Amino acid sequence: MNIFSSRFLVLGFFAVLAFASCEKKDYQTIVELDEENIQNYIRQNNLSMIPFGNTGMYYQILEEGDGRELGYDEIIPMVYTLKTHDGSFSALDTFGSINRYADYLGYFPYGSEVASSQPGSPLDKEEGLKLVLNQVLKHANGKIRVLVPSRYLYGRNGSGKIGNSGKIGSNQSIDYVIHAIDPADLPAYEDYSIKNYLSELGSNTNDYIETPSGIYYHISQPGTGKQISAESTLEVGYVLKSLNGTVVEESSTDSVRISLNSTIAGWREVLPKLKEGAKVRMVMPSSQAYGLSGKPSSSSTAEGIPPFSSLDFEINVKKVLN
Repeated sequence: MNIFSSRFLVLGFFAVLAFASCEKKDYQTIVELDEENIQNYIRQNNLSMIPFGNTGMYYQILEEGDGRELGYDEIIPMVYTLKTHDGSFSALDTFGSINRYADYLGYFPYGSEVASSQPGSPLDKEEGLKLVLNQVLKHANGKIRVLVPSRYLYGRNGSGKIGNSGKIGSNQSIDYVIHAIDPADLPAYEDYSIKNYLSELGSNTNDYIETPSGIYYHISQPGTGKQISAESTLEVGYVLKSLNGTVVEESSTDSVRISLNSTIAGWREVLPKLKEGAKVRMVMPSSQAYGLSGKPSSSSTAEGIPPFSSLDFEINVKKVLN
């Protein structure tokens, strides 16, 4: 091999190294991409955020908690909002089904049902939002904002359809605001929500009778027919709304037949005060309706009743059958 060939090989070797070096420099890992996107979002929104160790998550405590400790094995009711950093997806309605959680903290935000269908338990994994809640917020009745990198969420593939809110795109980090509620304080939280709801409707709470169980009801038509008993079978028309005004259910025909002793507690408490022909509106806490867990949808087009949902029923008692 002559000297010129040797020089050519050496120069070629360094050219390959230089090319590889440039390629390496131009390639952006998902960690780098997430960090760049989050830093841009912080600057654009003038946020004051604290890095959570080396996880790539950032947080800001909005309200210190004074409730029970947020242990992974605690069932904690939570309401939260979320939005992608590019603004293409948002879920900001805290009465919506994808904005409520009532399960073990260790399964947040996907729930124990999802966890049990996958190998390994999220309770055993030190990652994601639950880590920030456990180690930073620490106590219920607090509120925290967390910026979560895309790699902890839906990554480069994005999500499928989420409720009625659309899809989350590729490599989208998410801005969460999470309010963790102490279960012992849930009745007070729901009572506050109900009073706000009635006020927004333009209703005076003095027009409503409050029961010891926390139901607010207003009889617009007392009825003149047969008295309802705890064992009555009724024909009723009804409309059920959540506290964001969304109609969740309604009688699909002029009336439906129900046995009062097999309905939710709120109906069993209020309807025996009425007679055939009565019309009543009841706004009740979840404890008198479908409880902490809510009610799954019975239809592919409906979302069901979210966890710990206060509900608004308007009921027309058409007939008392016995």
